[in-house]
Amino acid sequence: MPKGTIHRETGILRRMPMGYALETDGGGKWMLDIKGSARKLIGKRVTVEGKRMGFDLIYVNRVWHEGKPWRLSIWKKLELWLLPPIILLGIILSLV
Repeated sequence: MPKGTIHRETGILRRMPMGYALETDGGGKWMLDIKGSARKLIGKRVTVEGKRMGFDLIYVNRVWHEGKPWRLSIWKKLELWLLPPIILLGIILSLV
């Protein structure tokens, strides 16, 4: 599979010396570049989605418990709700 493609993989999330890894059912292992902390998910069955950037490296965009639908956090929803009015206010104030 070429680099830069979007992957969605499911397996057990493991902590490694240099970050995180996902052990898949077929015996494969993906190294994961996860921004932020995924400590609550270590040792649990998860689904990750992200862009393949190397032979076995995925830059993770989202990670969630397997079987549970992925949802935006309340803070992300708030950010998406407040961002357009703040940008509009900035544009209006810059014109005045």
